[in-house]
Amino acid sequence: MANLPFLVSTYSRNINIFGKERFTPRDGCKGIPESYHSDVAGYAARNYYIDDLDKALAQGWISQQEYDNIMAIKTTDDPAFRPVVK
Repeated sequence: MANLPFLVSTYSRNINIFGKERFTPRDGCKGIPESYHSDVAGYAARNYYIDDLDKALAQGWISQQEYDNIMAIKTTDDPAFRPVVK
């Protein structure tokens, strides 16, 4: 069965932006289903700035390995750094 797109985006947001969930069970969170890991990482790579991911790593919401996996997926077409507002 294919992963549901609304769950992919929700899991990614809850892990990388809000810190309410984790990829794997830790910190009192049960972790997301393993079948969603690659889709959630891909969604994060395509949709979040590097500083969002840096914050998630610094807060312990994602591990270094999870961060590295997401960064390895990022391409030059994906958002890198938040635009400077003048």
